[in-house]
Amino acid sequence: MSRRGILGRALRQMSEDLWLQGVAISTLAVALAIMGAYLALCLNLSQAAGRLLTGPTLLVVIAPEASADDGKALAAELARLPGVASAQYVGQEEALIRFRRQLGPQADLLDDLEVNPLPNAVELVLTPEQSTPPELAAHIKNMAGVSDVVSGRPWLQRLERALRAGGELAVALGILLFLGVVLVTSNTVRLAVHVRRRDLELMALVGASGSYMRGPFLLAAVFQGLVAAALASLLLWGLFALLAAPDALPWGLRLSQVLAFPPLLPLALGALAVVSGLLGGFLGVGRSLHSREVQ
Repeated sequence: MSRRGILGRALRQMSEDLWLQGVAISTLAVALAIMGAYLALCLNLSQAAGRLLTGPTLLVVIAPEASADDGKALAAELARLPGVASAQYVGQEEALIRFRRQLGPQADLLDDLEVNPLPNAVELVLTPEQSTPPELAAHIKNMAGVSDVVSGRPWLQRLERALRAGGELAVALGILLFLGVVLVTSNTVRLAVHVRRRDLELMALVGASGSYMRGPFLLAAVFQGLVAAALASLLLWGLFALLAAPDALPWGLRLSQVLAFPPLLPLALGALAVVSGLLGGFLGVGRSLHSREVQ
């Protein structure tokens, strides 16, 4: 059977059961909207957390009389120390730009500054096994050109560990949500097979193959998923636009950042719809076609 024949039969089946298509698409749209909202919130919160976790493990403050070249040379020397994963020189201007970015909506508080109070410094990121840096900090403080060594904020390290655990939980919940979408698709396909069970019995009697009977249902599941993904994307776009506001949140975040609509979300939902349609279609059609009714 050609692709055109399968496509034609799929479209004909869908047109003959419009009420079933409406139920299937609306159900899938709700399921995909829940999945899309979860993905968008996870992505936005991950990006917001990334902006919070910008602090280095150790901050080496350079002496005021040292030049930028001296700071870069010191960074290269520090990068060779045991337990140091990376060392980056950060000048006053770049440090102020980062500080503005971290303040978010409160960045205008820095507009009245006449002098940049931030020093030239070298940011050190330690290797994972270097969890207790007091000895390293004491060694660095005795090096030439170093004014002070500031330890990274401990609460950020605890936050990073919590975010890693939350990320693993988010992946597990995402898999469960995806399995839920697959099961919704599977049950929808099984209902479509049940509605057309008489036609399938006749096809089986005249010797139609399983792939011949299965093809239209799989294509219909994919079409339903793509339409549902489009509706879910429109629903989420309108919902996020309605709820988003420039309200300030703790740690320099904004509600509009947390409820931002990712531009690639419709593509992600479309891909999930195709995969769930194929998986759910195979599950739904396979169980129905192997039942005694069709046999």
